[in-house]
Amino acid sequence: MYFYQLGLKLGLAQLVAGGISLGSRDRTGVDLPSEARSQFPTTPIKEYFDKKYGKNNWNQSASLSLAIGQGENSQTVINMARFYTALATDGQAARPQVVRGNAERHQLFQLDSVQLAGIRAALAGVVTRGTAAAARIQGIVLAGKTGTAQNSQDTKNDHAWFVGFAPANDPKIVVAVMLEFGGHGPRAAHIASKIIEHFLKAATAQFIQTEGP
Repeated sequence: MYFYQLGLKLGLAQLVAGGISLGSRDRTGVDLPSEARSQFPTTPIKEYFDKKYGKNNWNQSASLSLAIGQGENSQTVINMARFYTALATDGQAARPQVVRGNAERHQLFQLDSVQLAGIRAALAGVVTRGTAAAARIQGIVLAGKTGTAQNSQDTKNDHAWFVGFAPANDPKIVVAVMLEFGGHGPRAAHIASKIIEHFLKAATAQFIQTEGP
C-alpha cells in the first residue's frame, strides 16, 4: 500500500514533525469556550512513545498507522475543516468563526500551483471515481476524502469521516462530517455532498436574483 511504504520511507520522526507543523496538535481558535485539542504525538518521539508504551516497548512500525491517519492520531472535526481551508486556498488556513468578524488566516504550508492542483485533482478523483463516488453532485466537482476512524470503545463500529470542498477548481465552501459509529466514509460523504449542494445552489439563486433584470 502506497501510504504504508511512504510512512516507512519518511520515518516516524519526520511524520510526527510534519504533522505538528501542519497543526495536528493545535486548537483552531474558534470563538467558543473549551475547544478540545486534537491528539497527536509530541517530540521528541522517543520520550512520547516510551511514556505511552514503556521504554523501548515500541518500534518504527508505529509509522504505519500514523501514515494512514490512524494510530496516535485523533483529530477534531473543526481542526480537519480548518486544514481543508488551506487545501482549498493557497495554503492559508482560516480561523473558524461562529460570530462573523474580520477573517483571520495564516500560512499553514507553501506549495506551488502545480502541487496544489495535483492535490485537488486527487481529492476530486475520490468523488468522481473513488470511495465517495456515490456522493457526486450533478454539474459540480466536489473534492474531498473519506475516512474510517478506529473506535477504541467499540471495535465493531468505526466512525465515518468525510472532509471536502467545492467547486474543486474554485472553492466556495468546506464541509467536514464525522458520523460516530457510522461505519464507513461514504456515508459521511453523502451527507456532506447534500450540504454543499444546497449551499451552492442557494448562493447561485441569490446571485441570479441580485444580478438579474
